[in-house]
Amino acid sequence: MDPHALAGALRADAEAFAAAAGLVPRDRPVPRCPGMAVDGLVRHLGGVHRLVARWITAGRRPTTWDDCPEDTDLLDWYRIGVAALLAVLDPARAAEPAATWCAGDRTLGFWLRRMAHETAVHRVDAQAASGMAAPLDARLAADGVDEVLRLWLGTHQPPRAHADGRAVALRVPGREWTVALHPGVVDFCDGADPDTVVTGSSSAVDLWLWGRAGEEDLSIEGDPAAARALRAAVAAVTG
Repeated sequence: MDPHALAGALRADAEAFAAAAGLVPRDRPVPRCPGMAVDGLVRHLGGVHRLVARWITAGRRPTTWDDCPEDTDLLDWYRIGVAALLAVLDPARAAEPAATWCAGDRTLGFWLRRMAHETAVHRVDAQAASGMAAPLDARLAADGVDEVLRLWLGTHQPPRAHADGRAVALRVPGREWTVALHPGVVDFCDGADPDTVVTGSSSAVDLWLWGRAGEEDLSIEGDPAAARALRAAVAAVTG
């Protein structure tokens, strides 16, 4: 996606996250995030935003994690962190060098993309806690599928337990990816005949990969076990 579009998505989802978190009790459980309540979700995303802003400005990963002080309103603390992050993630500077955890992308644009997707998925988490989760933006979600496969799977070795070599195609409107997992290798075999095909909206597929949606909104042709192995591999490398 264009850096300016990513910046707009990040800003919109960050605001929607705060609005959703403010609608429910802080101890409300977050669906699909076992053991986490809304309070913990706000602290997590707010901490990630602040960590990345400090990472960019310092040129290295910080060794400490920020948390909301006891005498500060949690959502105020979150919004201040968002503002600091947006201040350093200028889309006009997306091509400029920046310290990142990805050897293949050492630019500010890496963080712009990563934070847009991080915030979008957690926006869904916050809204799900109130029972009113809206889908991801279609274009952002399609880019999110690509990020999950090429950044997360592509830069981490898939667990051997899930690497059986079967090719799984993921199809969303206008885009398709075919991936086969082998021990220590991720094969991006676009154009090959897949063993299993997963089809759905870009939001449904992206949220399924992130463990925020089930198979009920997808169409799976072929062996569902192959699709589930891919999903389990994603879960393993994304933590």
